[in-house]
Amino acid sequence: MNDISNLWTLILESNTFNFIVLVVILAVIMQKLKVADALEKLKTEIITKIEDSKLAKESAMNYFHGAKSKIEHIQDEISEKLSLAHERAENIARSIEEVTRRKISQIENNAKKVVEAEEKTLFTSLTLETANSSVDLARKFVKLKLQQDPSLHDKYIDESIDELDKVTI
Repeated sequence: MNDISNLWTLILESNTFNFIVLVVILAVIMQKLKVADALEKLKTEIITKIEDSKLAKESAMNYFHGAKSKIEHIQDEISEKLSLAHERAENIARSIEEVTRRKISQIENNAKKVVEAEEKTLFTSLTLETANSSVDLARKFVKLKLQQDPSLHDKYIDESIDELDKVTI
């Protein structure tokens, strides 16, 4: 029995016994605190986060590839947009040029009409002045002739009376 008591003393004093007691205490605490369930829940959460991260990575890669493909064709799109803008600018320039030509033509036509109207006015004015001058000149000529030859008075009076006889009312 002495050996058993020595063995028991040795076990109590040894680190192995202390370690086993500690493990048993930890096992009881772990069971009471449901550490296994908590660890399982934590493991599940970590797995879920890893799966979510994989999905997010895959989504980001898809977005990246889509953006990359758009960027690859961006030069073509820019060239196309520039070409359309150039065509529109040319069309607008042609339109402006045509409108300008029409306006110039209208202005020229209006100027010609104004010049023609002024010519007619001037012609009418000159004609009137010429007629007035002719009448004045004729009057002076008649007066001069009458002064030079008084017998013409009678002749003109007779001609005027003959003309009045021809008029019928």
